[in-house]
Formats: sequence, C-alpha cells, structure tokens
Amino acid sequence: MQRPVTAARLVAAFAAVALLAACADEAPPQSFTPRPFDYSHLTPLKLDVARVEVVEAYRAPRMPPNMDHRAPIEPRVALLQMARDRVQAWGTDGVATVTITDAALVEERLERSSGIASLFAAQPSERYTLRLAITLDVQNGGALRGGGINGRAEARISRTRTLNDDATLADRERAWDEMVRQAMDDPRGMNVEFEFQVRQALRSLLVPEGTIRPNPAAVEVQDLGAPGSRPAPAGAQPSSGPRELTPSAPSPAPANPAAPPAGLQPGPGGTPGMGTLGTMPVQR
Repeated sequence: MQRPVTAARLVAAFAAVALLAACADEAPPQSFTPRPFDYSHLTPLKLDVARVEVVEAYRAPRMPPNMDHRAPIEPRVALLQMARDRVQAWGTDGVATVTITDAALVEERLERSSGIASLFAAQPSERYTLRLAITLDVQNGGALRGGGINGRAEARISRTRTLNDDATLADRERAWDEMVRQAMDDPRGMNVEFEFQVRQALRSLLVPEGTIRPNPAAVEVQDLGAPGSRPAPAGAQPSSGPRELTPSAPSPAPANPAAPPAGLQPGPGGTPGMGTLGTMPVQR
C-alpha cells in the first residue's frame, strides 16, 4: 500500500534536489587578498615633542565572538599604521604616547526565520560590530613655547554590518576588510576623527608648517612592538635604542597654521568622537 505524498515531503525532496545541483555547480572557494594600509599621503600631525611611542593596550581575545584576529588585516594593524604614518616628533623635549585602547570586531549570531520561505531565500545570519579607539597623550612637550605642556586627545568610532547566510568565507573576509577601511578612511572615520580631536585638544603642541625640524639625532621614535608583546611604559627607551628620523622638506605655510583648517565642525551637540574635519594630502 503506497503512502500518500504530502506537501512537506514534496518540499523536502525539492530542497534536496536543489542542494545537490548547487553542490555540483559550486565553484572552488576563492581567497581574498587585501592591500596594505598606508596613510603617508595624509597630513602629518607634527608635535612639539622629542619622541613618539606607540602602545598596544588592546589585546585580541582570539576566540569567538571576536573575529578581529580572522580579518585579512587586523583592525589594530590599521591603527598602528596610522600612528606610524601621521604622528611625528618635531621638537626637542617631551614624549607623545599613542595608545590603542580598542580594535575589536565582534560577531553576533542573528535569529533566523523558519518556514518554507526560508528554504528559498538568503537570510541575515550574522551582525558584525567594529570598534576603534585610540588616545594620544603628551607629557612635558612644547619646548618651542617654553616647555612643560601636557595634554590628551581621544578618538573613538564604531561600524556595523550584517551578512546573509549564503556568504562565503571570501565574502566575509572582504566584508571585514571593507569595514576596517571605511572605518579608517570615510569622512567620519578614524583618520578624520583623530585629526579633529588632536587639533582641538593639542592645538598648542602642533608645530606650525615651515618650522625646521630639529637635529634628527635629537628626535627619537619607539619602534612598533610585535603583536602580543608587552607594551613599553610611557617614556621608556626601546631595547634596541632610538631610531633616527630623516628630516623632511618643509611644506608651504598656510595663513594661520595654528588654527584648524576650514570646514572643521564638531559633531551633534559638540559630542567628542563625531568630528567632520577631512584629512588633507601632504604637500610634497
């Protein structure tokens, strides 16, 4: 005696056939190769200090729900590159310490709908949240203005993106890379926000354009430590000794170098972390 064919069995059979066909036509997985980060074309932040140190206070958990360690280029690497390319020692006394306090990319699993429609359409399955935060502390800087000047600037932003359940590994890697690059580079990204906060909080420590850089032997920079290395305390000398910096040719001076560029606007209500100043290319 034959058993009646129910609608549920028909749907299950159709889904199985579709799955087999998809597997047969599926192309081999593709890898995603990111391009390196580089911010040397942006306006450098020349500080009246003798040394710049970079500290990684953020430590990636390297386990779910954190995904920053699986990104093609980790978010902390982008912040390290920004610090290396943009924060420059241009004085004879004092220390500027750049501290990376957050660089997390966190995954949140979303609840998926059930039913026949869910078998035929992709659904949102994961939401990713990227958090970037960095501080710049200056101690005993400002030798050009008498010395002994301290100050702090802090920048913080976040981004989110949702992916569907049909995203491949290459799709996810591409999405993570795009999140980091947009968070660093877009008009409300970290490069813009960091510059805005530095020009607001440390204006008196910014060296005017056209100022001759001191003898490079008197200017030191701490090399960026390897991932997972213990942060060096502020003011400490690197174990390998200071690295000399090559002087750069001065750029033409604007009308009022101490003031922020035109178009500088604070965010809604003047809230820190919501600046809208655009970065400018370096004048070679």
